[in-house]
Amino acid sequence: MTVSYYSGDAGLAESTERVYRTIVEGVRDPDTLADRLGVDVTAALAELTELGLVQVEAGVLEPLPPRLPLQALADRYVRAAAAAREASEVLAQLWARQSSAPDYLEVLTTTPRVMEETTRLHEESEKEVLALSIGPRGDSAPPPNRQPGAAEALRRGVAYRVVYGAQILRQVEVMALVQESVDAGESARVFPNVPCNLQIADGKRAVLTAPMPGPERLHGLMFFEGGFLESLIGVFETYWTLGVPIAADHVGDAGPAGPNEDTRRLLSMLGAGLTDASIARELGVSERTVTRRIMALQDALAARSRFQLGVQAARRGWL
Repeated sequence: MTVSYYSGDAGLAESTERVYRTIVEGVRDPDTLADRLGVDVTAALAELTELGLVQVEAGVLEPLPPRLPLQALADRYVRAAAAAREASEVLAQLWARQSSAPDYLEVLTTTPRVMEETTRLHEESEKEVLALSIGPRGDSAPPPNRQPGAAEALRRGVAYRVVYGAQILRQVEVMALVQESVDAGESARVFPNVPCNLQIADGKRAVLTAPMPGPERLHGLMFFEGGFLESLIGVFETYWTLGVPIAADHVGDAGPAGPNEDTRRLLSMLGAGLTDASIARELGVSERTVTRRIMALQDALAARSRFQLGVQAARRGWL
């Protein structure tokens, strides 16, 4: 296992960290250091010397304790961040006075820009992410995968509520990804007619994406705090209220009157929009058996449609 003495995110290149680590481990001659690492170390040594992490005495490299120099570096970045925030407020006011474009909306006109901002939304989220998901869209769409940054956000305690369109959950590989997320702590629901991909972080920022014709597969709109963002949150909450929960694999029995595990799995897959044939394959039974069991459940719960069956089951705590 490699242990870093400090994070490269502090503005120091990984190569510079490697140079410092090698000096600490006992290589004190500059030429030997360069041979060991196979690179020119001149720039790295100059940076380390300027930061107070290395000093040179009679041609010998001496490493210095990193705590105080790196604390000073961290303080410098804190001051720079505060100055950047202050500048952003001043420049935003200038922009508002000089431009007719709104400051609560930014148009994203390239696929890389859409992906960059969407990933940043998850990486910088602190409390909660709300999302509507219909999967990759547009020409040359990549295969479905987990949103970059989402798994890490879940691990650091960010709450996720996601409403999936039933159409994408008919794909076995997508259902598996969703189940992984639910098992990791995501709260997920499914609704038949989710219209778009929408992601909202902490009630402060949202990215709405749509497929576009032409060379750019995706365009997007990024919303900041204000009336439009509040409206988008309201749209999400409406779909959340109407959606049917997707159960985690480890959910136990609902009680004496609840379904057995096979029935619970059937209801979960039905709520996800899987066909009878797909459910039959998952349960290892015939398609006719699946149809018969669904009809029996509809009768038992007085549900006139399969979607109503999912809603009724959710209300009884069966999902």
